[in-house]
Amino acid sequence: MTGALAYGYSQKTTSAGATSGGMGLDTSDLYFGISEQIEGLGKFSGGLGISTGGKDVAADGTGNFISLDMGSMGTVKIENVYSNSWLGGVASTGSVAYCGFSSGDCSSGVGMFSTYGYQDALSYALKLSDSLSVSVAHAEPSAGSGGGSAAGLTNYAYSGINGSQQRHNTYSATFKSAGLTITGGYRTFDGADQSTKNSNFRHRAAASYDMGVAKIGGGYETTQTTYGDTTTDTVIGLSAPLGALTVSAQFGQRTKAGGTADSTYAGTIYAASYALSKRTSIDGTYASNQSSGTSSPSFFITRLVHSF
Repeated sequence: MTGALAYGYSQKTTSAGATSGGMGLDTSDLYFGISEQIEGLGKFSGGLGISTGGKDVAADGTGNFISLDMGSMGTVKIENVYSNSWLGGVASTGSVAYCGFSSGDCSSGVGMFSTYGYQDALSYALKLSDSLSVSVAHAEPSAGSGGGSAAGLTNYAYSGINGSQQRHNTYSATFKSAGLTITGGYRTFDGADQSTKNSNFRHRAAASYDMGVAKIGGGYETTQTTYGDTTTDTVIGLSAPLGALTVSAQFGQRTKAGGTADSTYAGTIYAASYALSKRTSIDGTYASNQSSGTSSPSFFITRLVHSF
């Protein structure tokens, strides 16, 4: 059994200048895990997670999965996840991809870039060498859009650039060597012809390099709808450990082209975490987003976090 508790203060300022804030329990998680070695087959693992934001806030399932690691034959995994942008982990754990664009709220779980909502996913990953691995995954929306059972067959209407109600298949490859990590992927969507705003395909590439004293990285993600509208997300980031203190910064930009409302907007995020011990830390995050020069909400949060 593992988990994390977080308590702190957050404040947000809208593009109109209105400020609100307060203290409270941030999202906290509890995880239960099991594992078993099955003779002649491999290692079977499972996990069940519960996440809540505090008193009178409904608890949600999080990080639920079952997997079978067959060694050189690869790993099969079934999971229910809240999926954010593929760019969420570039260079540092805090990312502009996880910040809500309209409010600047990084704790909302809504991405500044694409967010796909809760999904049920089946994947297969195979390690080809010490440096190279490949994977293929099929995913479809779960709770809230049909309960997860064939939900993608009938729910094409609410999708758009996020493809949140479209089933999709993803093909990925990752290369790791001496601090360098390069990833690439291609995604196709079912039901692309059901709406002019539905996603047709998405491709992505990202790279990061860990120099010891700092980690730098960048990447892009491009999505094209059935009728040619294109959205491109880019992000660059830097993180650096300074003893017990770790600092990071990221810059992200989204460009929409080919439609009637072409636009460009950007966001920045600065974060710091100070380790009081191996399991307890104090962190802070400041984020600001901008849309076509007219909207610039900001968000700040500081927390005391304990993991167990």
